[in-house]
Order: sequence, then C-alpha cells, then structure tokens
Amino acid sequence: MRMMKQLRRLAAASIAAILMMSASSALAAEGKVNTSSLILRKAASKSSRALQTLDRGDRLEILSASGDWYKVSYGKYTGYVMKQYVKVSGTVEEEKTADSATPAPNNKEETNSGAAVSAGTPATSRPGSRGNHVKTLQQALKNKGFYTGRIDGIYGSGTTAAVKAFQQKNGLTRDGIAGKLTLGKLFSTAGTTVSQTSKIKTESLNWFGNENVIPKGATVTIKDVYTGKTFQAVRWSGSSHMDTEPASKADTATMKSIYGGSWSWKRRPILVKYNGHVYAASMNGMPHGTSTISNGFNGHFCVHFTGSKTHGTNKVDSDHQSCVKTALKYTW
Repeated sequence: MRMMKQLRRLAAASIAAILMMSASSALAAEGKVNTSSLILRKAASKSSRALQTLDRGDRLEILSASGDWYKVSYGKYTGYVMKQYVKVSGTVEEEKTADSATPAPNNKEETNSGAAVSAGTPATSRPGSRGNHVKTLQQALKNKGFYTGRIDGIYGSGTTAAVKAFQQKNGLTRDGIAGKLTLGKLFSTAGTTVSQTSKIKTESLNWFGNENVIPKGATVTIKDVYTGKTFQAVRWSGSSHMDTEPASKADTATMKSIYGGSWSWKRRPILVKYNGHVYAASMNGMPHGTSTISNGFNGHFCVHFTGSKTHGTNKVDSDHQSCVKTALKYTW
C-alpha cells in the first residue's frame, strides 16, 4: 500500500513537471525584428501608445499571440508588436485577451519607414527617439529649410528646434513632437520622385545657349516643390537669368503664401512648366526692379536655371544652383 502511494506521488510529480516544461517552452519563444523601426505598443492596436521603437535584429521574448499581434517582453517593456515584422523561433501560445483588440487594416503603416510616413499615417516621433523614421523626419525638415544638422537619426535638440519652427510656421502647437498633425503637414507636400506617378520627366535647362527656349513674353507655370503650390508667371526679360513677373494678383498672392506671407530673397527650388516640358529651377521671392504687369507685385523676381548667373555680379550663384539640383529630384 505504501509503495502504491509513493508511485502515485511520483507519477503526479512527473506529470506536473512535464506540464510546467510544456508551459515554459510555449512562453519561451524568441522573436527577432525583421524590419527597421518597428513600434512596440502598449496594447494590440495601432492607435495604442507607442512604448519604444525597435530596430532590425532586436530580440524579443514572445509571451503570447493574438490575431495579428504578439505580446512580447523587451527589456523593461511589455507590449505588443505586429506579427508580420517578427521572425519567431519556438512555439507561441494563442491567447485572446481583453486588450488584444483586432487591429485596423493596412498593417504596413505600423512601421516608421519613410514609405509608411509618406503613405499618410506617420507614427509619432519625439525628442529622444532614434532610427530611420527620425532620419526621414530630418530629411523632410531639411528639404523645407528648417533643419541644418546631420541626418543621423537622433531626435536631439537640433531636430526638436526644427520641428518647433515648422510647427510655428504652420500654425500648429509648438511642442517639438512630430505627431500626426505635424507629420501630415510635413509630408503631404514633400513632392514626388521620378518613380512615383510621374508622366513628365524633369529636365536640366543649361541656360546659356538656350536663353530663348522660354521666350520673352511667354507665360509659364511655376510649382514650388516644397509646398506643391503652383502659379502662373510671365517672362519679362533677362539675359543672365530669367526676369519674371506673377501673371495676376491671384498669382502674386499664391507666390507670397509660398514665402509664408512676406517677401524674401531666400532661394527656393521650383519646377517651371512650359510647352510640354518641365525644367528644374530656382527662384527668389523679392520684388525688385522693373514691373510691367498690374499684379500687386512691385517689380519682378529672378528665376535661375543650370549655369545661369546674377545680373549684378555676372557670377553663378551657388545657392540658386543648389536649389536647381534639389528641384531635379522632383517631378510635376
């Protein structure tokens, strides 16, 4: 009898040990992030608060699975990541909990990649963040003239100051955090590349020897590549570069809005469309000299193309040429 009791106790202990080992193996699955800048969220929902941004190669402990999400442990954090961005070794237990909500569609927007940002649902970035999503933010701010530092993927004081300046310029809350409203405004008009839906290739117009490709008196359409705004203008004159006037008061108002409501000598990359062609160019926004059109613009403004020069110095202006090169990256 005593022997039977001992055997029963031994069997029970063995079964318990096996069950514990099974449970342990189910919870001990390891995951490896297979994309750049994956968001670790507090709950299994894309609207949930971001806890941390994970980089490619980061390792996670997979605690459970629910729908399109894994519940994971990463350092001091316990949260949720999307399954499609994690490679798992081991068995993961399916578990449905109250906080494992069904995610919204379009899972690709869950990463902080540049493509996801430009798709219209950027993830929030804030001071202290690091990763490719910060590089994308810095490049966009630099393109618009708000950021002058290195594209290093570190959301430091320079990036924060640039975000605040952009927010102030666009009537947003000046908190230095690149949230949905800020990123939506920043990327909605960032321009497109040749590979994106372009039908007209942007051309480099070498000015000297081609000064009359756009003849005097011709009406052109100008597109500011950073804001996406367009207006019509008329070539008045010019030999070293193109002297140009807004075609109407409405065009003057549009041009002024491009410069934030005040005229400036600052160079801006633009595209000039004329006779079925689109040319990379640069303009300044300061009325000066002769005016021939009743358009509310007291003078004309300068448009530079590849190799063009200023009238006063008869030299190539490096700032204008830098803007021309930038404009070559954009399409109509």
